[in-house]
Amino acid sequence: MDRHREFKAIKIGLMRSEEFGLLRGLMMLGQTTFTEDIPTACTNGRDEWYNLDFLFDEISNGRKGIGFIQVHEPMHKAGRHLTIYASLHKIDPQLTNAACDYWINDRIITADPNGKLVEMPLDQDGKVMGLYDLKYHGWTIKRIFDHLLEEKEKEKSEAGGEDGEDGEKGDDGGGGFDEHDWEGAAGLSEEEQVKLVDDVKQAIRQGIHAAKKAGAGGVKDVLGLGELVKPQINWRQQLRMFMNSTCQRKERSTWRRPNRRYLHQDIIMPTLEGNSIREIVFARDTSGSMSWNNRLEKVTSEMSSIATLMRIDTIHLIDWDGAVERHEVYTSDQLKNPHELKRTYGGGGTDPSCVAEYLKDKNIKPECIIMLTDGEIDNWGTWRSPLLWAVVNDEKITAPVGKTININ
Repeated sequence: MDRHREFKAIKIGLMRSEEFGLLRGLMMLGQTTFTEDIPTACTNGRDEWYNLDFLFDEISNGRKGIGFIQVHEPMHKAGRHLTIYASLHKIDPQLTNAACDYWINDRIITADPNGKLVEMPLDQDGKVMGLYDLKYHGWTIKRIFDHLLEEKEKEKSEAGGEDGEDGEKGDDGGGGFDEHDWEGAAGLSEEEQVKLVDDVKQAIRQGIHAAKKAGAGGVKDVLGLGELVKPQINWRQQLRMFMNSTCQRKERSTWRRPNRRYLHQDIIMPTLEGNSIREIVFARDTSGSMSWNNRLEKVTSEMSSIATLMRIDTIHLIDWDGAVERHEVYTSDQLKNPHELKRTYGGGGTDPSCVAEYLKDKNIKPECIIMLTDGEIDNWGTWRSPLLWAVVNDEKITAPVGKTININ
């Protein structure tokens, strides 16, 4: 059979399968080009390129190995890896590529654990060509990246500060069977990037719809594509609801405007201004892992707006990483011009338990605590007050303690 036709036949078989049918929209998104200009396979997050000589001459496990790569490339599109993790790529290209590949390959193997349709590609010597480690099962890409970076720094330290051959800065490999066109993804205009996001979501929805229509019963979504197109819950509304449900209010009065009801009796009494919340803590994760996330300022501004609207007497603003780096106290009136809140401190590790210990030591007992973080946390701490985690991350993370809202 002609190689082009065989490639297409493998692809159609995967698109019709229960395991990978949800990918059919993504498999058809963008252009597919066969070329010898790349050694293996490649994507820029929209289009795909394949070297047929590599697929049919160098992969020893045939259709299953080729099929694995045909599933792997659209998964980069699904996760929008080449745009979301561009800032990680600037830190270490090799480890970013590896983290994305570990994440994808884990999901593919979970979807087809017995290798009925696909298998990790093997070279002609029977050696596995891709990246897979069971310990990364269920991890986010950012967490995998952090672990790989930590291991690399440890190896570098043990080697006397010298980078190994496989760890040189600027190496764009990842130890896998494909390449990632970060430069091409970065070259997309803002308008093209917005359109790509819409196209990817639409492709996922099309795949889900087609799979439901074709199959009886429920749709198997081990790949987790449905999570990527779930309707976004209004996190601002969730934040307000949390504060309303957990924070006790007290009557608030002012002597600046005497109560007119008693003036005719020559009695001066304060005017009631409504209810106010006594005290809250707003703590921002300013660790190194948050530096790539430009949404921190937006959430901070929204928090200041909510604080002003809900009339909070005392607001503790805390910046933390591995320790509390900043603690300042505000009133709602002071937050009407929240310029000072834009400044952040820290940039080290991530340990939210330092905030819990700090509040305990200072005997601060707020009505509630709001923790703004990317959720890349090992020790979530022990808390005494109602707690909300506002997680700014493109991957769904749920804290094991307190309530969580995800801000995408």
